[in-house]
Amino acid sequence: MNIDVLRTFLSVSKNRSFTKSAEENFCTQSTASLRIQSLEEYFDVKLFDRIGKTVYLTNAGELLLPYIKLVVDTFDQTNEVALNIKKLNIGKISIISSQTPGTYIIPRILLDFHKKYPAIKINSYVAYSRVVIRHIAEGNQYDLGIISQPEYSIDKYKQMNIEIREITEDPLGIIVGKDHPWAAKKKIDISKLIDSPMFISNQATTLISYLHYLTGQTIKEENRIIMGNLEAVKIAVQSNDGFSILSDFIVKEELSKGVIRRIRLDGYDLKRKIYFISKKNKKFSNPMEMFVENFLKTVRKEGAHTKSSHIKKRKPSIDT
Repeated sequence: MNIDVLRTFLSVSKNRSFTKSAEENFCTQSTASLRIQSLEEYFDVKLFDRIGKTVYLTNAGELLLPYIKLVVDTFDQTNEVALNIKKLNIGKISIISSQTPGTYIIPRILLDFHKKYPAIKINSYVAYSRVVIRHIAEGNQYDLGIISQPEYSIDKYKQMNIEIREITEDPLGIIVGKDHPWAAKKKIDISKLIDSPMFISNQATTLISYLHYLTGQTIKEENRIIMGNLEAVKIAVQSNDGFSILSDFIVKEELSKGVIRRIRLDGYDLKRKIYFISKKNKKFSNPMEMFVENFLKTVRKEGAHTKSSHIKKRKPSIDT
């Protein structure tokens, strides 16, 4: 059974002629007859009565007519939708991402995407990295997850039903206010951080545990100040009463305005990597593929600029 057989049935019923139906369907009269014969064999009923050169629908044919018409119409509508998807005239993208990419990278890319393809519906949700990974691994609500994680920590997720694709580096720095005692320093030793107030976004951050993993030192619990979110951390840093460790993507604007300073951790390279997370063997829609292409162009261009500006290679990094 194929759609041409059903189209021929509709054409014969309308024209009451195999000859006219053959012309309409760009086939020979014998091909049109064979198509109707195959349909009658499929349903095991007679669909047409032939009286002279004219054919008429049987009672069975009359009963099947609206259903066959519905099938053909639905097929044509499906083709039209598929064509519109290819042309990006219709469709949607659904993304879930961790705090850094979801708040400081993706929004402007989504806005540019919307300007180019206003008919595409956009759904973007921000969550902790572990929540992003769980949604992608266990659910179908989101097509793509985007997270920023230390390279050493990503291996534990590779046994899950997900594909992990490294996109670019996410450089981190020690951030202080412009009038902080460390503001003029280019680098600082870990020993100086231990007894200093550190602003963190939430209790679940891996910054503390990672610093311990990396250096063998830890920030004293009484010096950890939980601010609730990354924007609050940036405001707190500008008070000059403590420091934080933040992605260059997060503090790009503040650094350009000169209201904060970025310092290296002596002997270590603080960096994460940005990853795409998707279900194994997931095939993206055309709109999703186009978003991915735009995302890659943007972050790789910015990442290359950042790297050439002030990053030296050494070791892994941290989750905020």
